[in-house]
Amino acid sequence: MKKIFSIILGVAMVGLTACVQNLNVESIDPNTKSTIDMNELFVKCYATMALTGQQGPDGNGDVAGVDEGTSSFYRMMFALNEYCADQIYWIWPDVGVDDIRKATWTSSNTLIKGVYSRFYFDITLCNLFIDKFKEEAGERKTAEVRFIRALNYYYLLDMFGNVPKVWESGLHELPEQYTRAELYADLIAEIEDLMEDLAPAGQRDSYYRVDQAAAWLLLSRIYLNAEIYTGKDAAACKEDYDKAAFYADKVINSTYGLATEYRYLFMGDNDNLSAVNDAYKEIILPVAQDGVEIQSWGGSLFLIASCYTSGMPASGTTEAWKCIRTRAQLIQLFCPELDRPKTAKTKEQAQEVYGKYFGGAKDITTAAADSRAMFINYGGDSYICNFWTQNKDDEFLSGWGVVKYSNLMADENRNAHDTKFPDTDLALMRKAEAYLNYAEAVLRGANTLTMTSDAAINEVRHRAGAEEKSGYTLDDVLDERGREFYAEGFRRTDLIRFHKFTGKTYAWEWKGGAILGAQANIEDFRILYPLPLAEVTANTNLKQNEGYN
Repeated sequence: MKKIFSIILGVAMVGLTACVQNLNVESIDPNTKSTIDMNELFVKCYATMALTGQQGPDGNGDVAGVDEGTSSFYRMMFALNEYCADQIYWIWPDVGVDDIRKATWTSSNTLIKGVYSRFYFDITLCNLFIDKFKEEAGERKTAEVRFIRALNYYYLLDMFGNVPKVWESGLHELPEQYTRAELYADLIAEIEDLMEDLAPAGQRDSYYRVDQAAAWLLLSRIYLNAEIYTGKDAAACKEDYDKAAFYADKVINSTYGLATEYRYLFMGDNDNLSAVNDAYKEIILPVAQDGVEIQSWGGSLFLIASCYTSGMPASGTTEAWKCIRTRAQLIQLFCPELDRPKTAKTKEQAQEVYGKYFGGAKDITTAAADSRAMFINYGGDSYICNFWTQNKDDEFLSGWGVVKYSNLMADENRNAHDTKFPDTDLALMRKAEAYLNYAEAVLRGANTLTMTSDAAINEVRHRAGAEEKSGYTLDDVLDERGREFYAEGFRRTDLIRFHKFTGKTYAWEWKGGAILGAQANIEDFRILYPLPLAEVTANTNLKQNEGYN
């Protein structure tokens, strides 16, 4: 059995503070505890990233108003950062999804309200731990919980911008709204203050706990988005980019390394217990998953099951939801010769139109000369999917299949704990990001430190078996991030930072609800999501983000 944090996994619901009500985050557990155990609360602060409630996959969720499986920290973050972008398409018209896909969301969208509530639920638990136990827990545990709080605020900064900042529990007044620039500055100051109390990089007390490398990587990520988060002109962000490069460089020069194989990062034995899989060398912040102890519809089961249907290779779970398909723009990053709509109804037609890119995962990976090209367009006698998706609801054979995630084991002597729920940990932060953050910061004007931007990008490409080059541009960085991090919850943020998310300059399939072409557009104000309508109504200190009612 996987040991999580070296203490118990089954935690009870803790009593929530007044600030929860002020932020309209509802606990739907009728049996809150009157006494709070420090260790249980510490585990619960970590568990908010992995679980959705109190009894494993469903039945007693943390957040009201949204399906419990959907209410997962990771699943909702993923939905809001991927469904509206240019790489994957969620085919089912689940509640709130269609407006995210089409970029027509409003302040009443269920997913938007759900993710906002999830972040503040998590923050409230962290505040409670810090206020009640910081002396008893000691500096290191307190710093870890402060980091988890900061991580939730990072996603609020990125998605909503102008939000309340609540740094203490038991708040009896409506919280004040911070501007995006103010939160940017305060969040950086908080992380830089807490990081010295964390375990040294690579020396965390348990594999699933936070160390200094996680703080450095989060700081690098935030500083890299300075132009978007502060509203400053790009030329005025030189010091921010220097800091982005500085903290990325610290991660690069830490004891963390890159996994031997890209696929190892997304397999069932990607923890630190495998005799073969060395993903643990790269994963800086894993979100623990376990088929028996940590069951959720919103963790790695969501990532695996949503990509699979019959006719595809085994995924290591009995679940096959057939939800996620590729958009053509993702495939073109790996298969540039496929530059126009291509459809096929038979195996022979598929072989003709796809050429060397026809077949299963190994065929496409070989043809693309890049181990990250983990797709399939043919299987069995009838499984044929089209390169040009023109996705519609419940048309899973549009687009290519994604086989990046699985519950299979690199170590053939190791078995999964469960046939349905996977053991595959979520690699929320990993070292490859540091290389690409560093390269981008240098190309944006940061001082070169221990390597060139070309060398940093080539480190990532070398692991993928891709051709190493020189003279990379910022556009090359965006493309490389698309290859390295597709379907990992980065894409919306990346497109916004490169000024390609809104407007008509860069069109992708179904952008803004248009199939493709001049009509494909997203309004500029949608670089931010709206504050949920219920929050603005309840808190008179809040002003809605521009463009929304």
